[in-house]
Amino acid sequence: MPDLNDSYYDSLLDDPVDTGNETVEEPEVDPSDLEPLIPDQDDTDPSNPDEGNDPNPDNGGEDDDVMTSYLKAHGIVDPTKIQFETEDGGTEERDWNSLSKDEQLTMLQELSSSDYTDYERSVIDYLRRANTDLQGVIDYFSQKAIQDYLTENPDKVRQKEYKIDDYSDDELYISDLKLKYPEFTDEELTERLESAKSNEELFKKEVDALRTYYKEQEENDARMAEERSKQEYENLQNSLLNAASRFTEVKFDIEDAADPGGFEIEDSDRQRALAYLLAVDKDGQSQFDKDLSDPNALFELAYLRTSARDLLNGTSQYYKKVIAETRKELAKTKKALEKYEKKGGNTTVTKPNQKVEENKDTTGNWIWV
Repeated sequence: MPDLNDSYYDSLLDDPVDTGNETVEEPEVDPSDLEPLIPDQDDTDPSNPDEGNDPNPDNGGEDDDVMTSYLKAHGIVDPTKIQFETEDGGTEERDWNSLSKDEQLTMLQELSSSDYTDYERSVIDYLRRANTDLQGVIDYFSQKAIQDYLTENPDKVRQKEYKIDDYSDDELYISDLKLKYPEFTDEELTERLESAKSNEELFKKEVDALRTYYKEQEENDARMAEERSKQEYENLQNSLLNAASRFTEVKFDIEDAADPGGFEIEDSDRQRALAYLLAVDKDGQSQFDKDLSDPNALFELAYLRTSARDLLNGTSQYYKKVIAETRKELAKTKKALEKYEKKGGNTTVTKPNQKVEENKDTTGNWIWV
């Protein structure tokens, strides 16, 4: 991030907006606001007397010709290094004097037809010189506001907390002695403490060294705990992935091994289930973690886990019974029809507009004609 000028950016953020009902006068840009972008001419190396002695010094535009001044006023900082877009989407630098008359005329027309005000052009010019953009301005002031707040409110800065800091110097010294010499009595520990405190400066150094040592131990323990937690999570994740790869179907009736009935689990369904278990939000919680804290969701999970399989089995067995009874009735009907046909029964139905005559064939069966 370049060294941005606060006062100038403040003016950008406070820039009045044209509401359409009235014309708001735009502030003029103070050339001094651009000073951070201009090297300090007095900051030269004493060992190099020629440093800073530019044979062609920039006199603030006083020696520029009219065309150069016009270009600079319209955002062209250096007319010898004008940025042009190439056919392949890149950029190249070209000198104004190397352009053809048609190119110069086209460029002047584009500059003169710009809807930018002088103030807006000066803003664009400054952003170009600072090698930043509007997002850079926002980021700069966001960070600056945070730093200013922390500077003004040092008590708000969250310091890393250590358990060892809960111990006073005397408690820390005694606790360390107990670890090193568990066979010491309380009287002996107290005697060692009093002896060490007879030289306060040396005692302070010793306690500070002990405190630093135990803080490092706490950090190591925390780091190892974090590594174990990550490893446990990776193991859980791998186990769930393996379980998901094996969970390919749900059978309707698990008690009937010969029944192929069931439905196949789609890949998208397995992915959604894994996301429910593993995908965490900004607080580091998955939806499963949240449901474990929700009594309603937790009971629903328990019910589905304990009863959903029985519900599927019961439903499957019920429809199996219904289908079996239906097949039994169909079989009885079919058998009755077959028996009737064996007796020679035959029935012919005429069209509604046909005359019906009653006759009997040689077998004595009625014939409808």
